[in-house]
Amino acid sequence: MSSSLNRILVCLLLLLLLVLDYSLVHSQQSKDAQSLEEFRQRYLMPLLSAGTRNCTLNACETLRIMSQLLLLIKALPNDTMNSFMASSPQTARSRSSGQSRDSSANGDVTSIFNLSEFDKRVRQIESRLRSVEQPIWHLASGSELEWNHCTSGVCRCNPDTKSFTCWNTNLKTVPVSQVIPMNMVAIDLSRNSLSTLHKDTFRGLTLLKQLDISNNVLDFLPFDLFQDLDSLLQLRIQNNKLEDIDPRTFWKLRNLNLLDLNKNEISLLPESLFYHAQRLTVINLCDNQIKNFPPNLLRDQLMLEELDMSRNRIEELVSGSMRYQTKLKALDFGLNQIAKIDDDFFEGLTSLRTLMLHNNRITSISGTIFNNLVNLVTLDLTMNRISHIDGHAFAELKNLNELFLGQNSMCSIPSGLFLQVSALTRLTLFSNNLTTLEANDFKGLTSLKILMLNNNVLKHFDARAFEPLTQLEKLRIDSNKLMYLPTGALHGLDKLVAVKLDKNPWHCDCRALYLARWIREFVVKLWDGQQPMCRGPGDLGGHEVGLLRYDDLCDGQWASMLSLSPRLPVRTHRISTPMNYTDYFNLYLKHIYNSTTDEQLKEAEITSVAIKKVHVD
Repeated sequence: MSSSLNRILVCLLLLLLLVLDYSLVHSQQSKDAQSLEEFRQRYLMPLLSAGTRNCTLNACETLRIMSQLLLLIKALPNDTMNSFMASSPQTARSRSSGQSRDSSANGDVTSIFNLSEFDKRVRQIESRLRSVEQPIWHLASGSELEWNHCTSGVCRCNPDTKSFTCWNTNLKTVPVSQVIPMNMVAIDLSRNSLSTLHKDTFRGLTLLKQLDISNNVLDFLPFDLFQDLDSLLQLRIQNNKLEDIDPRTFWKLRNLNLLDLNKNEISLLPESLFYHAQRLTVINLCDNQIKNFPPNLLRDQLMLEELDMSRNRIEELVSGSMRYQTKLKALDFGLNQIAKIDDDFFEGLTSLRTLMLHNNRITSISGTIFNNLVNLVTLDLTMNRISHIDGHAFAELKNLNELFLGQNSMCSIPSGLFLQVSALTRLTLFSNNLTTLEANDFKGLTSLKILMLNNNVLKHFDARAFEPLTQLEKLRIDSNKLMYLPTGALHGLDKLVAVKLDKNPWHCDCRALYLARWIREFVVKLWDGQQPMCRGPGDLGGHEVGLLRYDDLCDGQWASMLSLSPRLPVRTHRISTPMNYTDYFNLYLKHIYNSTTDEQLKEAEITSVAIKKVHVD
């Protein structure tokens, strides 16, 4: 370690110790005073007397003392540190310039002396220091004798597969006594407690093809750690503590196929990070803190097939970012904060089969955004804020098989939206704001097998809405506001095997006849056997719709359907007449569904009223 770095560290330590020394003078806590006094006597006084020029501490010792001191400072009560900051020269200057204590320090030491940021910098320096000063294992040529030495080490070594593993052995550093033959092909150091690696840990392993350093606590990687790994095919670094990555880290990995960096704390992606790693086919950057997706990040990745950018903080996708990825098959930007996507962002992805955009903040879909995605099979837009979709948005998705639009803000289905997606077999529209379905809303979906419309606010829909869905097997229209099922709504759905109808406010009068009869005939098709229940009227509330017959639903209710007032009660003793109420109601239904003339209906009504009068008299 250079003397200049050591001097810098010592100066930082002196600064901290001076802060602590002042705090000691003003501390009213006996426990604090005792701890601070120990530090002053042990470190501060010798340093002040010797001076930084003659200091015998090396960088490692300095960092160790700084780390301990930071822990002590963090444990101090706020009033102790605030007392120091209120009297510090910087605060005094703030006051002299007209600023109050509250505006300069807010009564909080972190306003001037940011301990968390300082602590982070100390940890970064410590990691970089260990990467050049900590001991490493013994690298040797790949002779049979050295492979024997490898097998006798603390980790498992297999000469037959030329592989080595220290998986889940609670390592904090690589084992110094371990022999690593140069012709090693696979190394597994995952599930340990490694916080950094020496820059020469993998020096000379030119035949290494697989390296797994995942599930550790790595917060720093030397930029030249992988520079000799020209043959490396798979590199797994997921589930660590990496915050920053040097742009040069992967430049020498010309044959790398798979790179997994998910579950780290990376916030910034240098635009040149993947330059020269031209054979990458899988990149996983899921579950980090990334906010920007640089336009030229994937400039050299012409072989890329899978990219996972989900669970980050990306807000915008700009033009040019995916221009060269003609072989990309799976792209995941789910669980971000994306509110804006340029219309030509997906333009070059002619091989794309899966596109995940769920759990974002997208509000509208333009008519050209998915142009050229001719091989797309799955599109997930679940849980966004979509209220508008252009009617031509899916026009070029000829091979689309699954479309997920649930948990959005759609109030209606745009005209012609599904005309060109005849290959679609699964469509989810649950948890939107749909109030009605028109006759042609699903026109074109001749292959659809699963349709989810549950948890909307459907109050009614056209009886022909499901007519194009001749291949439909599963249908959910539960948890809506439906009072009636239009007559014939499920006609023609011969392949239907499961339908969910419950949790609707079904009104059990004559208009529920179609629903009741359909349930009795096809009760085995009810999803999970769940029976829809009547909301009303009267004492019919709480009854299963499918158990109600014509007399339960219609007797005495025809008058209310003709808007006669008051509503006639159900008769307890029926009187046989040439035209009783039941016969009249059947004729009324014929008038509605079979075009019975108004003259016939009026004549029947007069006859029925006359008969009623005779019997009353």
